[in-house]
Amino acid sequence: MARRVFAVVVSAVVGLIALAPPASAHTVSGVGATNWRTTIGPVSPPVPGLRVRVVENGSRLELVNHGPDVVVFGYQGEPYLRVGPAGVFINTRSPAAYLNCSRTGCPVPATADATAAPEWQRFSTGQTVRWHDHRIHWMGQQLPPDVARAPGVARTEFHWTVTMAQGATAVAATGALTWVPGTSPVPWLALALVLAAGVAVARSWRWLAVAAGVVTAVDFAHAVGVAWFWAGGWAVKVAQLLEGSSYQLPGWILGALAVRLLLRGRSRGRPAAIIAGASALVFTGLLDLTVLSRSEAPFAGSIGLDRVAVAACLGLGLGLVAGGVRLLAAERVRVDYLDDDDEDGERAPDAAPAAVVPLAVS
Repeated sequence: MARRVFAVVVSAVVGLIALAPPASAHTVSGVGATNWRTTIGPVSPPVPGLRVRVVENGSRLELVNHGPDVVVFGYQGEPYLRVGPAGVFINTRSPAAYLNCSRTGCPVPATADATAAPEWQRFSTGQTVRWHDHRIHWMGQQLPPDVARAPGVARTEFHWTVTMAQGATAVAATGALTWVPGTSPVPWLALALVLAAGVAVARSWRWLAVAAGVVTAVDFAHAVGVAWFWAGGWAVKVAQLLEGSSYQLPGWILGALAVRLLLRGRSRGRPAAIIAGASALVFTGLLDLTVLSRSEAPFAGSIGLDRVAVAACLGLGLGLVAGGVRLLAAERVRVDYLDDDDEDGERAPDAAPAAVVPLAVS
């Protein structure tokens, strides 16, 4: 039995690593942990009912307008968005309508023409719109030369402007893109190693049950923090939690099951605890490792709290895998030892005595 459990656990851990998505679990609209910070000033001139802000670590702009129609202009000065009492409209002839489909953009069809008369299409009845705007973040695959030369120096890379209008009144939202150096990951990695060592040397499955409960709770709270960073209402955040955590959900279920079973002394909780630890290790500890060295991360709380969660998942998850596999291996060795004794014709010390059958006497 111990051999089969050992093989199942090792296969499951390897499978988790193989199935891990290449992108960070922190990804928000294509942006993970970064050293870029996008800021915005007040709209000029002030417009009653109009609010513009940066959301999702500079990945998108959010505009709310409770006044008369406001038109947002695209990259060639063409009408791009219209927001007002009738809802949100997009100009399907605007090249920006296609370039802004994602953070990296989409192909612009031949029908798009910045000089053509707008063709408005309504896609929302509300007064709020969020869109990717390439004017507010760094679009290059490589760092700018000045940042690459001195990555440890904070600097404002450029100032940006998004123009709009309310009737005949020209309006502008302005801001800046700043490079903010990150921090050393060494203290956080040291914390993870201490946690891993403390769990890996555990001598009982009950201690591993506690570790499984803690790492499962931390991993779930971290996923909620990432989902709640998204701009939007509860429905948007819950949808992001479910979609972004699809890989982690089995680990959370197994973690809760492991705690319940192991604290009751049930051996069936052992593989569940190891797999739950491996899930937290891979999907939060390893995939979000860059959070430990970056200055900005998509997380609803402070980045310090984010780093604590990632370091805890990294350390406790590694400790659970190492400690659990070690205990399983030790049990496998004991089973092999008992089997060898039986093959030599010796009875194991804890084997039950043979039943004595009385002879019938005539």
